[in-house]
Amino acid sequence: MRIGVILNHFELHQVPHATPYAFALSRLRPDWTVDLLCSTEAEMAFAAEIARRFPGQRTAARRLKVPIAFRLLDPVLRQLTFARKVAVLQANVGLLASYDALIVPELTSLALRRSQRMAGVRMIFTGHGAGDRYDNPFGMFDQRVDGFDLVLLQGRRILRAMRAEGRLENTCHAVIGYPKYEAVPQEPLRLFDDDRPVVVYNPTQNPRGTSWHAVGAQVLDRLAARGDMNVIFAPHALLFKRGWTRGARLPSRFRDHPRLRIDLGSRASADMTYLRAADLYLGDQSSQVYEFINRPRPCVFLNPAKAEWHGNPCYRSWTFGPVVEDVADIDRSIDAALNDFPRWRPAQQAALDDDAIGPDAPFADAPASERGARAIAAFLERGTLEGDWT
Repeated sequence: MRIGVILNHFELHQVPHATPYAFALSRLRPDWTVDLLCSTEAEMAFAAEIARRFPGQRTAARRLKVPIAFRLLDPVLRQLTFARKVAVLQANVGLLASYDALIVPELTSLALRRSQRMAGVRMIFTGHGAGDRYDNPFGMFDQRVDGFDLVLLQGRRILRAMRAEGRLENTCHAVIGYPKYEAVPQEPLRLFDDDRPVVVYNPTQNPRGTSWHAVGAQVLDRLAARGDMNVIFAPHALLFKRGWTRGARLPSRFRDHPRLRIDLGSRASADMTYLRAADLYLGDQSSQVYEFINRPRPCVFLNPAKAEWHGNPCYRSWTFGPVVEDVADIDRSIDAALNDFPRWRPAQQAALDDDAIGPDAPFADAPASERGARAIAAFLERGTLEGDWT
């Protein structure tokens, strides 16, 4: 059996969501070939770093061909389109068709279905995040997910939401857990020399959900004015990396600001560095809040669009802390979240418990990477999954 794991992005945030399955699968089935198929040296380097956390893994890394036009023009083109990703897939169809199955963390890979050469290749989707649905059908909630042969889900919450929409009825799927927690360190991290609380402001890149355009600069001004906190501004990498379409610009007054640590999309934005270091999460609709509450802590959410979120399960994460509609209330809300966290902790713990794997599920005690590897192996060997994986 030959398995390929496609890593095909100019950013790194998808790497820790898919590679743990590859490493665990290579240990589970040492007679199988499991290759990491990377489109950039940075993806390959990050994958190699994660591999060291899986002793005995037997994967090999291979570089995908990138057409020269996209190597030269992508720094500009990526501001407007993800055309490079499709071009890479097309340029490597011969290689990709040689695998029995491809494991992918994002939807662009479905473009491979257009090639007749891919007819016998099974497509396995991991996703790359575990956020709420909010008011948009991106990620796991995109209808295209149903077009994969096997879908690995991060938790029962997501499965329940998808089933409520009549999804996955004819698609093999399994609730696996969150393998990213195995890919990167989880211990608390100290980034500052003093003991002041650390707040991380993490606006999403989704144009319909981000708080950046409406109030982001005002939020940074207010955070910078506080002398009692350390401030990290770490938005989703694509918010500024695709500035032409996302429209994000950082005002010059924040560059080299002595009270702000600014990171518009480095490796640290993808490997939970800032989430591990923060005492308080300030965000809007990013799935990273679920990574943050893996160790429950205070949260504050920005709702400048005044979305009707009360009682809406699509906004479940907004029950984890105060929700701010007027920036004038942000200081009071931050203080409330820090000083009265027991008020919101039960909601965070309930969300964690809700996503936990059921005790009677197959391999319930296994880490997510191994559980996912076993689901993949069973599916590829039998064409289906036996037992209740949900």
